[in-house]
Amino acid sequence: MSYSQNFTYKCEVWSLSTNLVNLKLWVLLLPLSLSSTGLSTRIKRFTLLRSPLGNKTSKDQFERQEYRSYLSIESRKAAKILSFLDVLRHLNGVKYKVKVITKIKNIA
Repeated sequence: MSYSQNFTYKCEVWSLSTNLVNLKLWVLLLPLSLSSTGLSTRIKRFTLLRSPLGNKTSKDQFERQEYRSYLSIESRKAAKILSFLDVLRHLNGVKYKVKVITKIKNIA
């Protein structure tokens, strides 16, 4: 057994988008063997004054929803993880955070 086969790579991805359609299309780009987990939706509300001077009772209220998801992939081949990360480059309107972990198997 060669030294390179003792490694197992795990890639964890957290994604965030304000557009639910973009997030669902992104999941379609991934291999079918992966399952993604939908996380809770964050709702951010904020208030702005309509006028910078004078009238403090005139305000506009806004709301922005952020949809999140999580997925992970494990493989013994680094090329599979790298091709997965290459798919992530082609996202439009989706922010993501990637964490790659290398595990070494102990062979006795």
